[in-house]
Amino acid sequence: MIIQSWRSPIVIYFLVTQLLVLVVALLDIHGNIFGLVPWRYTCWGHLLTVVEQLGSHLRVASCLLLPAIQLVVGISHPSWISLPFFIESCIGLVDWSLTSNFLGLFRLWKALQFYVGFSIVMLYVYQLPIEFSSMLQWIADFVGLFKICSTSKWIEICSFVSLVLFYIMVCTSFITMGLILFKDFS
Repeated sequence: MIIQSWRSPIVIYFLVTQLLVLVVALLDIHGNIFGLVPWRYTCWGHLLTVVEQLGSHLRVASCLLLPAIQLVVGISHPSWISLPFFIESCIGLVDWSLTSNFLGLFRLWKALQFYVGFSIVMLYVYQLPIEFSSMLQWIADFVGLFKICSTSKWIEICSFVSLVLFYIMVCTSFITMGLILFKDFS
């Protein structure tokens, strides 16, 4: 039985993958000993530089557009779900006006990233063709969940699109910051 479990293709694929990862890691660590060119000077290094430059442009664009999109999420479909976006927009605008520091608009974006992800999941689950009890239906209507269909109002569609766009842009800005930090540490 033990011998047969080693012949399973899944186990073999897993072991081959682990060995390849080990070889790549050792070559990356000790590449200079074998006369290999560091990865920074290869096509992957150049690709990372291009992604970093593109990422900096995306980060600047998102820094300019994200406060506006956040405000659209907060005011497009007034509900309990959109209230945190509106409150955070107000806090950021007050901080910006008092300190004349543009960075005040970016407060609590990490917390909002988790909240917007949770909101998108709730909206997605609400779209599923499931019969909800009258109590769950009342709670969903109370907090501001809505179904997207052909008869949806443009306000609901605008709210949903801005919610998804806000999530994508916040994630993109965090990913580009992570790539820059990764390049700085390597």
